[in-house]
Order: sequence, then C-alpha cells, then structure tokens
Amino acid sequence: MNGIGKDIALNKLIVLLILKEINMPLTRGQLTDIVLRNNLINYFDLQQCLHELEESNMINKVNDKKTYEINNLGLKTLDLFISRIDDDIQKTIKNYILTNKEKIKLETQVKSEIVKKSKTEYIVNLKVIEKDIELINLSLNVVSSEQAKLICTNWENRYYQVYDQIMNLLIRR
Repeated sequence: MNGIGKDIALNKLIVLLILKEINMPLTRGQLTDIVLRNNLINYFDLQQCLHELEESNMINKVNDKKTYEINNLGLKTLDLFISRIDDDIQKTIKNYILTNKEKIKLETQVKSEIVKKSKTEYIVNLKVIEKDIELINLSLNVVSSEQAKLICTNWENRYYQVYDQIMNLLIRR
C-alpha cells in the first residue's frame, strides 16, 4: 500500500476509534473539533473519511442525519486493525475523551423527569437540548412508577434513536 492509502486508512481508523471511545453520537463539528484540537487529521481528510466511512457502512448518521455513530461493522473493522494506530495516538484520543466527554455531552443535554399525579398516573417529561435550543420536548402519561423509570432510562440511552424515528415519521411524505 502506498503512503497516501495508508494515511486514508489510518485516518478512518482514528475516526472509528474516536466514535468507539466516546460511545455517543457526535456532530460533524464535534468530530472536527476533536481531530483538529489533537492534530490528528486535517479538515479536508476528515471530511473525506466521514463520507467514505458512511459509504462503506462503518458509521451511521443518526438524529435526523445530524450526528455520527459507529456501528457493528465499524467496531469489527477497528478491532481487526487497531494495532495500526500508534499507541501515542490511541492514548491521546483516550485521554482527550476522558477529560472532555462530559463537556461534549453537555453540548447535547438529555433530560428526563417524573411527576407523580396519583397512585396510577405519572407524567414523564423528556427533553433534548442542544446549545440552548430545545430539539424535542415530550410528555407521556403512564400508569406506574416502574414504567416511568424504564422510559427515563431508555430515553437517556436511546434519545437519539427516538428523536430520529419521530423526525422521520413526521417528515415522511
């Protein structure tokens, strides 16, 4: 493999590692910020990598196609070829994410709240706020505390899938 092909392959592996380590969907801007702050990939190569990783079905666009996440094929590929990423680069990525994950997560705030109305009535309020803009605000009336808690847990873990499905259903013709 020539030098250019190695660089492109390595850049793709770096993007996959970032998405694996962060373990949450990232916007193009967030990914760009991570790679540029750590001097991992230049801007134009990153854009090419994202396009090619999506085309080869190693990453998915979620949240109404606004964020990226690694999928099973991307994870398997990364596991096979992770040794090609220099240990210093791996350490840089892991340290950056360890230090900044909460800050990155706060850029997209996910909130859930349970309000008890009666013995058999609970209101579950679910929100996603991104940079002070409320993307979704959903209230559900449920019949038990257990059901309300389960909804909150699932919202925290899957809000982006729920939001994506709602948006797709509402904008489909």
